[in-house]
Amino acid sequence: MTSSRENEQSSGKKRLSVFVDANTIVSGLVFEGNEALLLKLGAIGACRLVATRHVIDEVVAVLRSKEFRLNQDEISSLLSIVYGSITVHEDLKLHEMLKYFPKLNDKKDVHVLAAFEKLKADILVTGDKELLRRVPRAKTSRQTLEMILGG
Repeated sequence: MTSSRENEQSSGKKRLSVFVDANTIVSGLVFEGNEALLLKLGAIGACRLVATRHVIDEVVAVLRSKEFRLNQDEISSLLSIVYGSITVHEDLKLHEMLKYFPKLNDKKDVHVLAAFEKLKADILVTGDKELLRRVPRAKTSRQTLEMILGG
C-alpha cells in the first residue's frame, strides 16, 4: 500500500499547501460557499491546509462572539471540523516575526504573514485586503479553489 505522499511523488503532482487565515476558517464553518468547500477539500486531502495556534485562537474568539450565538457544544463541533481539515502548527516566536513588522500596516496580521512564510505554504488564502494586496501568493478562496480544482 502506498501513502498519499508516495502517490503525489509518483504522479509528479504535489498537493498545494495552503495557509488559511482566521476569516477564511470562520466563513467556512458558519456559511456555505467557497470557504466551506475549501475546508472540505482539506478534510479529504485534495490540498494541505495549515494554520497556527494563534489563528485557531482567533477563530474561537469569533465563534464565541455574540454575533453567532453559539453554545460551547456547537463551538466544539465546529472545532472538530477545523482539526479534521487543518494541520495546526505552533505559533512563531516574536524574534521570528520581527522582520515582517515593516511589511504590513496592520500589525495584528504580522503573525499570519510570518507563519505563511515560515511554513513555506504555496498559497495564503485570506479575505484581508492588505494581505491580498501586499503578499504576492495571497489569494481569495475562489482563486485558491480554481488552483486546487484546476478550473
